[in-house]
Amino acid sequence: MSTPTSKAGLLALVLALSGCIGGAGGTGGGGVFSGGAARDVTVTSDRIVVAGPEGFCVDPTATRQSGDTGFVLLGNCAAISNSRRDAQPAVPAVLTAAISGPGQTDRIADNLGGMEAFFRSAEGRELLSRSGRADAVTVLDTGISGDAFLLHAEDRSAGAIDGVQSDYWRAYLDVGNRIATLSVLGLEGQALSPAQSQNTLNAFIAAVERANSAPMADRPPPAPAEPPRAAPSGGGGQLWNIGLFRRILG
Repeated sequence: MSTPTSKAGLLALVLALSGCIGGAGGTGGGGVFSGGAARDVTVTSDRIVVAGPEGFCVDPTATRQSGDTGFVLLGNCAAISNSRRDAQPAVPAVLTAAISGPGQTDRIADNLGGMEAFFRSAEGRELLSRSGRADAVTVLDTGISGDAFLLHAEDRSAGAIDGVQSDYWRAYLDVGNRIATLSVLGLEGQALSPAQSQNTLNAFIAAVERANSAPMADRPPPAPAEPPRAAPSGGGGQLWNIGLFRRILG
């Protein structure tokens, strides 16, 4: 990315949330807006909290969690609550968070040095691709921010997700003994600048890290778990760190 400090293929469960951009801010951790849109949600059995930056709220219809893993989509608070009085983000985007299963090894922070080479390889791009084809993915930029690995990529696979752009910005980071995959997707026809995308991703990372720094007793109970689902299939080949990427894939 433009500053050095600044894999799972994205789960195809994205709802394009539109609405006016700009406006007032939201509440803190666990806050529920007047229209019923929550700023954060707790998933997994060990109560990992997914929280969005200012103006982004959880879409409850797109939240999935088994107790072992979790997936959360966040969009425009006013669009989710169907109330223009509620908070709206500064940029036209949707955010997603995928929380891996637990593990005691294979941490992102311990593998930062090998992440770029892996994702630029055919195996890494195959893993990023919705179609499983490495030639459909271009890694546009990478970076490291603290203990998070950052990635900007474009996926030209057929069957693109409706309503969002083909490129996305993503962070991989450790949250407790799990891996969080945080993504920023711009809405179709409303392009985000690189600065807007990076700032939104950094704010998303900060919101998740801040939410999970609270003592466990202060965290709300997790959302209801769903029945177990079949694990998603991954790309072929020998992975650079197969244990790490099995965890990212969930």
